[in-house]
Amino acid sequence: MEEKKYIEFLKFCLSGKDMPECVKDIKWSELLVFAKKQTIQGVYARTVLAQDGKVRPEDFLGNKPSDDDVMEWVFESHILRKLNETVFSRADKASEWFLENGFPNCILKGQGNALMYPDPYLRAPGDIDIWLDGGREKILEFTTKYYNREPTNLHVDFPMFKEVTVEVHFRPSYMLNPFVDKKLRKYFDEVKDSQFGNLARTHDGKYKFFVPTNEFNAFYQLLHMYRHVQNSGIGLRQIIDYYYLLKKCKEEGMSEKDKKEFATRIKKFKMVNFTSAIMYIVHNVLGLEEDCLLFEPNEKEGEFLLSEVLLMGNFGKAETRKAALDTTKGHFKRFLIYEKYNLRVLSHYPSEIIWRPLRDLKLSWKTHHKDD
Repeated sequence: MEEKKYIEFLKFCLSGKDMPECVKDIKWSELLVFAKKQTIQGVYARTVLAQDGKVRPEDFLGNKPSDDDVMEWVFESHILRKLNETVFSRADKASEWFLENGFPNCILKGQGNALMYPDPYLRAPGDIDIWLDGGREKILEFTTKYYNREPTNLHVDFPMFKEVTVEVHFRPSYMLNPFVDKKLRKYFDEVKDSQFGNLARTHDGKYKFFVPTNEFNAFYQLLHMYRHVQNSGIGLRQIIDYYYLLKKCKEEGMSEKDKKEFATRIKKFKMVNFTSAIMYIVHNVLGLEEDCLLFEPNEKEGEFLLSEVLLMGNFGKAETRKAALDTTKGHFKRFLIYEKYNLRVLSHYPSEIIWRPLRDLKLSWKTHHKDD
């Protein structure tokens, strides 16, 4: 299976340990297709183009990328660098502008994660998610002065830039289980003050913005992936983000107290299966050192999640199991397709999935009345 070769080579790209024999058989243009599906072309590019100091031409075991292959990867790298220049610049401006207007803030995920990469300009960028202090009512009162957009329960779109989508968050995330979500709201309220004062800069010093603490990110980014794997899906980019976050936690000396609180929090929010799956993937599949882990890995859960990640691609863009939704009319039929799809994860994440039919019914009802 080609994907198995790509994952083995990805492990080398991340850890630099033992060039796998499979490199002899990799077709570099096909690897690029896989990398773009998972939005991790920059992770591979540093090794394919021998930019990371880990590989010499002879290390490719007779399968050195051709000049045409190199040009393809150089082109992708150039695109990523240009995109990141733009998104870093806009994140800097957004953070500064909201602070000047009385809203302490931090950048969630995205460019904050890019700062943890060996080359921040080679992480595939996305939107700008910015969490503001102040509460939903105050934030919406301010944002509607500029753009009148319909908010979700988490955020409101704020199109302050043409090139990059900005989502202004009232809170970072949510859970479908209303009892657990109530605890989650309380947790965010308890820790928010310590998330808005951590100024970070790009390695070249050109851009700066606020980011959450490592301790918060270790939980929050798991939660973000957990929510998406039940819905649109996650890709390897999100897991590699977490790989680098765990390395950062280790390098910057996450305390034993914080590690214990992390484990307690995972159990409190009923995320044990998902967390142990992520730990398995980053350690057993991608080669992260065991002493970087914050929770016990689980092979069964990890292999299940990895199969889902490879099927879904980045945020479900490669997902085909809900293809019938494109041609199915009628809210009830579409509802049944969604619930059949949700059954795949019911035994793994029951605390959340048992609440999904109610959420889907509400969404279907809103869509139906909107269409009316």
